[in-house]
Amino acid sequence: MKFIPIELNDESIAELKDPDIDPSDLDFAVVHVNYAVRSFAARNPSLTPQHISWLLSDYRGDVLAGLAENPALDSATLLSLSQSPHIRVRSNALFHPNFPAQALAGFVADPSARMRGAVAQSSAASADALTTLSRDEDFSVRACVARNINTPPAVLEKLSNDTFTEVIEAVAENPQTPLDVLERYLSGEHNAKFHAVKNPSLTDEVMLAAIKEAMELTEDQDESWEESRGDTNLRQWIAEREPLSAQLIEILSTDPYTYVRAAIARNSSVPDSVLATLALDSEEAVRSSVVNNPSASADTKAAAALLGVEED
Repeated sequence: MKFIPIELNDESIAELKDPDIDPSDLDFAVVHVNYAVRSFAARNPSLTPQHISWLLSDYRGDVLAGLAENPALDSATLLSLSQSPHIRVRSNALFHPNFPAQALAGFVADPSARMRGAVAQSSAASADALTTLSRDEDFSVRACVARNINTPPAVLEKLSNDTFTEVIEAVAENPQTPLDVLERYLSGEHNAKFHAVKNPSLTDEVMLAAIKEAMELTEDQDESWEESRGDTNLRQWIAEREPLSAQLIEILSTDPYTYVRAAIARNSSVPDSVLATLALDSEEAVRSSVVNNPSASADTKAAAALLGVEED
Protein backbone atom coordinates (compact mmCIF):
# COMPACT_ATOMS: atom_id res chain seq x y z
CA MET A 1 0.00 0.00 0.00
CA LYS A 2 2.38 2.67 -1.24
CA PHE A 3 -0.50 4.84 -2.43
CA ILE A 4 -3.91 5.27 -0.78
CA PRO A 5 -6.72 7.12 -2.58
CA ILE A 6 -8.38 10.06 -0.85
CA GLU A 7 -11.73 8.27 -1.11
CA LEU A 8 -11.62 4.98 0.73
CA ASN A 9 -13.30 1.85 -0.59
CA ASP A 10 -13.95 -1.57 0.92
CA GLU A 11 -10.73 -2.98 -0.50
CA SER A 12 -8.45 -0.26 0.88
CA ILE A 13 -10.20 -0.30 4.27
CA ALA A 14 -9.72 -4.08 4.49
CA GLU A 15 -6.04 -3.63 3.68
CA LEU A 16 -5.63 -0.93 6.32
CA LYS A 17 -7.19 -3.25 8.93
CA ASP A 18 -5.21 -6.33 7.87
CA PRO A 19 -3.05 -7.36 10.89
CA ASP A 20 -0.65 -9.16 8.52
CA ILE A 21 0.17 -6.04 6.53
CA ASP A 22 3.83 -5.14 6.10
CA PRO A 23 4.38 -2.39 8.69
CA SER A 24 6.25 -0.30 6.09
CA ASP A 25 3.02 -0.11 4.10
CA LEU A 26 1.52 1.86 6.99
CA ASP A 27 4.14 4.61 6.77
CA PHE A 28 2.05 6.69 4.40
CA ALA A 29 -1.28 5.73 5.98
CA VAL A 30 -0.53 7.12 9.44
CA VAL A 31 0.22 10.58 8.02
CA HIS A 32 -2.38 10.51 5.24
CA VAL A 33 -4.29 13.70 4.48
CA ASN A 34 -7.59 11.83 4.94
CA TYR A 35 -8.21 11.45 8.68
CA ALA A 36 -10.37 8.37 8.02
CA VAL A 37 -7.32 6.63 6.54
CA ARG A 38 -5.30 7.55 9.61
CA SER A 39 -8.11 6.35 11.86
CA PHE A 40 -8.29 2.89 10.26
CA ALA A 41 -4.49 2.60 10.22
CA ALA A 42 -4.38 3.57 13.90
CA ARG A 43 -6.30 0.40 14.80
CA ASN A 44 -3.85 -1.92 13.05
CA PRO A 45 -1.86 -4.06 15.53
CA SER A 46 1.14 -4.01 13.16
CA LEU A 47 1.93 -0.38 13.97
CA THR A 48 5.56 0.27 14.87
CA PRO A 49 6.60 2.43 17.85
CA GLN A 50 7.39 5.19 15.33
CA HIS A 51 3.90 4.97 13.86
CA ILE A 52 2.36 5.21 17.33
CA SER A 53 4.55 8.22 18.12
CA TRP A 54 3.34 10.01 15.00
CA LEU A 55 -0.29 9.16 15.71
CA LEU A 56 -0.11 10.37 19.30
CA SER A 57 0.54 13.87 17.96
CA ASP A 58 -2.50 13.73 15.64
CA TYR A 59 -4.96 16.58 16.08
CA ARG A 60 -8.07 14.52 15.25
CA GLY A 61 -9.99 12.87 18.05
CA ASP A 62 -11.26 10.22 15.61
CA VAL A 63 -7.69 9.12 14.91
CA LEU A 64 -6.70 9.02 18.57
CA ALA A 65 -9.90 7.15 19.43
CA GLY A 66 -8.96 4.56 16.84
CA LEU A 67 -5.47 4.32 18.29
CA ALA A 68 -6.93 3.78 21.77
CA GLU A 69 -8.67 0.64 20.42
CA ASN A 70 -5.44 -0.84 19.04
CA PRO A 71 -4.92 -4.24 20.74
CA ALA A 72 -1.12 -3.82 20.60
CA LEU A 73 -0.96 -0.70 22.77
CA ASP A 74 0.91 -0.92 26.07
CA SER A 75 -0.32 0.41 29.39
CA ALA A 76 1.92 3.49 29.34
CA THR A 77 0.49 4.65 25.99
CA LEU A 78 -3.04 3.98 27.20
CA LEU A 79 -2.43 6.01 30.35
CA SER A 80 -1.29 8.88 28.15
CA LEU A 81 -4.42 8.59 25.99
CA SER A 82 -6.64 8.56 29.08
CA GLN A 83 -5.62 12.19 29.62
CA SER A 84 -6.75 13.28 26.14
CA PRO A 85 -9.11 16.26 25.83
CA HIS A 86 -11.37 14.05 23.67
CA ILE A 87 -13.78 12.02 25.78
CA ARG A 88 -14.10 9.24 23.21
CA VAL A 89 -10.33 8.79 23.31
CA ARG A 90 -10.29 8.70 27.11
CA SER A 91 -13.16 6.21 27.37
CA ASN A 92 -11.67 3.92 24.69
CA ALA A 93 -8.37 3.92 26.57
CA LEU A 94 -10.08 2.91 29.84
CA PHE A 95 -12.03 0.14 28.14
CA HIS A 96 -8.86 -1.31 26.60
CA PRO A 97 -7.88 -4.67 28.20
CA ASN A 98 -4.28 -3.45 28.64
CA PHE A 99 -5.27 -0.37 30.63
CA PRO A 100 -3.64 -0.73 34.08
CA ALA A 101 -6.19 -2.00 36.58
CA GLN A 102 -4.85 0.09 39.44
CA ALA A 103 -5.41 3.28 37.43
CA LEU A 104 -9.12 2.57 36.86
CA ALA A 105 -9.98 3.53 40.43
CA GLY A 106 -9.08 7.13 39.63
CA PHE A 107 -12.00 7.36 37.18
CA VAL A 108 -14.79 5.86 39.32
CA ALA A 109 -15.88 9.35 40.37
CA ASP A 110 -15.23 10.99 36.97
CA PRO A 111 -17.81 13.72 36.21
CA SER A 112 -18.55 12.09 32.85
CA ALA A 113 -21.00 9.17 32.81
CA ARG A 114 -19.26 7.90 29.68
CA MET A 115 -15.99 7.60 31.58
CA ARG A 116 -17.62 5.93 34.57
CA GLY A 117 -19.33 3.58 32.14
CA ALA A 118 -15.98 2.71 30.57
CA VAL A 119 -14.70 1.69 34.00
CA ALA A 120 -17.86 -0.32 34.62
CA GLN A 121 -17.38 -2.22 31.35
CA SER A 122 -13.69 -2.94 31.88
CA SER A 123 -12.67 -6.55 32.40
CA ALA A 124 -10.07 -5.22 34.84
CA ALA A 125 -12.54 -3.33 37.05
CA SER A 126 -12.31 -4.38 40.68
CA ALA A 127 -15.23 -5.66 42.72
CA ASP A 128 -15.07 -2.49 44.82
CA ALA A 129 -15.24 -0.27 41.73
CA LEU A 130 -18.17 -2.24 40.31
CA THR A 131 -19.99 -2.13 43.63
CA THR A 132 -19.58 1.64 43.83
CA LEU A 133 -20.68 2.16 40.21
CA SER A 134 -23.73 -0.09 40.72
CA ARG A 135 -25.13 2.79 42.78
CA ASP A 136 -24.37 5.39 40.10
CA GLU A 137 -27.08 7.97 39.45
CA ASP A 138 -26.84 7.36 35.68
CA PHE A 139 -28.74 4.25 34.55
CA SER A 140 -26.36 3.68 31.62
CA VAL A 141 -23.47 3.25 34.07
CA ARG A 142 -25.49 0.80 36.16
CA ALA A 143 -26.32 -1.11 32.96
CA CYS A 144 -22.59 -1.38 32.22
CA VAL A 145 -22.04 -2.82 35.69
CA ALA A 146 -24.90 -5.26 35.12
CA ARG A 147 -23.28 -6.51 31.88
CA ASN A 148 -19.81 -7.01 33.38
CA ILE A 149 -19.21 -10.71 34.03
CA ASN A 150 -16.93 -9.78 36.93
CA THR A 151 -19.71 -8.05 38.84
CA PRO A 152 -20.33 -9.90 42.14
CA PRO A 153 -23.61 -11.90 42.24
CA ALA A 154 -24.76 -9.96 45.32
CA VAL A 155 -24.45 -6.71 43.34
CA LEU A 156 -26.37 -8.18 40.41
CA GLU A 157 -29.11 -9.26 42.81
CA LYS A 158 -29.51 -5.66 44.00
CA LEU A 159 -29.49 -4.38 40.43
CA SER A 160 -32.18 -6.91 39.51
CA ASN A 161 -34.75 -4.56 41.05
CA ASP A 162 -33.59 -1.50 39.12
CA THR A 163 -36.32 0.63 37.59
CA PHE A 164 -34.63 0.95 34.19
CA THR A 165 -35.24 -1.65 31.47
CA GLU A 166 -31.65 -1.49 30.21
CA VAL A 167 -30.32 -2.53 33.61
CA ILE A 168 -32.85 -5.37 33.99
CA GLU A 169 -31.99 -6.74 30.53
CA ALA A 170 -28.28 -6.73 31.34
CA VAL A 171 -28.79 -8.46 34.69
CA ALA A 172 -31.00 -11.07 33.01
CA GLU A 173 -28.26 -12.04 30.54
CA ASN A 174 -25.28 -11.92 32.91
CA PRO A 175 -24.06 -15.50 33.59
CA GLN A 176 -23.13 -14.46 37.16
CA THR A 177 -26.72 -13.54 38.04
CA PRO A 178 -28.10 -15.78 40.83
CA LEU A 179 -30.56 -18.45 39.72
CA ASP A 180 -33.28 -17.21 42.06
CA VAL A 181 -33.20 -13.87 40.24
CA LEU A 182 -33.51 -15.63 36.87
CA GLU A 183 -36.43 -17.69 38.19
CA ARG A 184 -38.15 -14.48 39.25
CA TYR A 185 -37.57 -12.93 35.84
CA LEU A 186 -38.95 -16.02 34.06
CA SER A 187 -42.17 -15.55 36.01
CA GLY A 188 -42.24 -11.79 35.58
CA GLU A 189 -42.44 -9.18 32.85
CA HIS A 190 -42.39 -10.18 29.19
CA ASN A 191 -39.14 -8.34 28.41
CA ALA A 192 -37.32 -9.77 31.43
CA LYS A 193 -38.34 -13.28 30.36
CA PHE A 194 -36.96 -12.75 26.86
CA HIS A 195 -33.52 -11.79 28.15
CA ALA A 196 -33.40 -14.28 31.03
CA VAL A 197 -33.96 -17.16 28.61
CA LYS A 198 -30.68 -16.21 26.91
CA ASN A 199 -28.70 -16.66 30.13
CA PRO A 200 -26.20 -19.52 29.71
CA SER A 201 -26.35 -20.31 33.44
CA LEU A 202 -29.97 -21.45 33.39
CA THR A 203 -30.32 -25.02 34.63
CA ASP A 204 -32.67 -27.67 33.32
CA GLU A 205 -34.47 -27.60 36.64
CA VAL A 206 -35.24 -23.90 36.32
CA MET A 207 -36.28 -24.19 32.67
CA LEU A 208 -38.50 -27.20 33.33
CA ALA A 209 -40.28 -25.28 36.08
CA ALA A 210 -40.65 -22.30 33.73
CA ILE A 211 -42.12 -24.49 30.99
CA LYS A 212 -44.59 -26.02 33.43
CA GLU A 213 -45.73 -22.56 34.54
CA ALA A 214 -45.84 -21.38 30.93
CA MET A 215 -48.33 -24.15 30.11
CA GLU A 216 -50.89 -22.80 32.56
CA LEU A 217 -53.75 -20.70 31.26
CA THR A 218 -53.26 -16.96 31.65
CA GLU A 219 -55.89 -14.64 33.09
CA ASP A 220 -57.28 -13.79 29.66
CA GLN A 221 -57.45 -17.40 28.43
CA ASP A 222 -59.91 -20.25 28.86
CA GLU A 223 -59.91 -23.93 27.89
CA SER A 224 -60.66 -23.03 24.26
CA TRP A 225 -57.04 -21.85 23.98
CA GLU A 226 -55.80 -25.45 24.23
CA GLU A 227 -53.20 -25.36 21.42
CA SER A 228 -51.95 -21.87 22.20
CA ARG A 229 -52.51 -21.96 25.94
CA GLY A 230 -50.16 -20.28 28.42
CA ASP A 231 -47.04 -18.34 27.58
CA THR A 232 -46.15 -19.64 24.11
CA ASN A 233 -43.44 -17.01 23.70
CA LEU A 234 -41.45 -18.26 26.68
CA ARG A 235 -41.70 -21.89 25.56
CA GLN A 236 -40.60 -20.92 22.06
CA TRP A 237 -37.62 -18.93 23.38
CA ILE A 238 -36.50 -21.90 25.45
CA ALA A 239 -36.89 -24.15 22.38
CA GLU A 240 -34.47 -21.87 20.52
CA ARG A 241 -31.65 -22.32 23.06
CA GLU A 242 -28.65 -24.34 21.97
CA PRO A 243 -27.78 -26.85 23.18
CA LEU A 244 -30.84 -28.33 24.85
CA SER A 245 -30.91 -31.44 27.03
CA ALA A 246 -32.73 -34.57 25.90
CA GLN A 247 -35.39 -33.99 28.57
CA LEU A 248 -36.16 -30.47 27.37
CA ILE A 249 -36.19 -31.58 23.74
CA GLU A 250 -38.63 -34.39 24.52
CA ILE A 251 -41.05 -32.03 26.27
CA LEU A 252 -40.87 -29.18 23.77
CA SER A 253 -41.05 -31.41 20.69
CA THR A 254 -44.57 -32.44 21.77
CA ASP A 255 -45.71 -28.94 22.73
CA PRO A 256 -49.31 -28.21 21.63
CA TYR A 257 -48.28 -24.92 20.01
CA THR A 258 -47.08 -25.17 16.40
CA TYR A 259 -44.35 -22.58 16.63
CA VAL A 260 -42.77 -24.11 19.72
CA ARG A 261 -42.43 -27.39 17.82
CA ALA A 262 -41.17 -25.43 14.81
CA ALA A 263 -38.49 -23.82 17.00
CA ILE A 264 -37.37 -27.27 18.17
CA ALA A 265 -37.37 -28.47 14.56
CA ARG A 266 -35.00 -25.59 13.66
CA ASN A 267 -32.67 -26.22 16.59
CA SER A 268 -29.41 -27.71 15.32
CA SER A 269 -28.74 -29.43 18.67
CA VAL A 270 -31.81 -31.65 18.26
CA PRO A 271 -30.89 -35.23 17.19
CA ASP A 272 -32.11 -36.64 13.90
CA SER A 273 -34.22 -39.24 15.74
CA VAL A 274 -36.43 -36.43 17.10
CA LEU A 275 -36.36 -34.51 13.82
CA ALA A 276 -37.58 -37.64 12.04
CA THR A 277 -40.71 -37.57 14.20
CA LEU A 278 -41.19 -33.85 13.65
CA ALA A 279 -40.85 -34.44 9.91
CA LEU A 280 -44.26 -36.13 10.10
CA ASP A 281 -45.87 -33.27 12.03
CA SER A 282 -49.31 -32.22 10.86
CA GLU A 283 -48.20 -28.59 10.62
CA GLU A 284 -46.33 -27.42 7.51
CA ALA A 285 -44.34 -24.84 9.50
CA VAL A 286 -42.82 -27.61 11.60
CA ARG A 287 -41.97 -29.78 8.60
CA SER A 288 -40.38 -26.79 6.84
CA SER A 289 -38.17 -26.17 9.87
CA VAL A 290 -36.98 -29.78 9.73
CA VAL A 291 -36.04 -29.39 6.07
CA ASN A 292 -34.00 -26.29 6.88
CA ASN A 293 -32.23 -27.86 9.88
CA PRO A 294 -28.59 -28.72 9.01
CA SER A 295 -28.68 -31.56 11.56
CA ALA A 296 -31.48 -33.39 9.80
CA SER A 297 -30.49 -36.37 7.68
CA ALA A 298 -31.35 -36.57 3.99
CA ASP A 299 -33.99 -39.22 4.72
CA THR A 300 -35.59 -37.07 7.41
CA LYS A 301 -35.70 -34.03 5.14
CA ALA A 302 -37.15 -36.13 2.33
CA ALA A 303 -39.91 -37.40 4.61
CA ALA A 304 -40.84 -33.85 5.61
CA ALA A 305 -40.76 -32.65 2.00
CA LEU A 306 -42.93 -35.52 0.86
CA LEU A 307 -45.75 -34.31 3.12
CA GLY A 308 -45.32 -30.75 1.86
CA VAL A 309 -43.32 -27.77 3.11
CA GLU A 310 -43.53 -24.01 2.88
CA GLU A 311 -41.74 -22.51 -0.09
CA ASP A 312 -39.04 -19.89 0.53
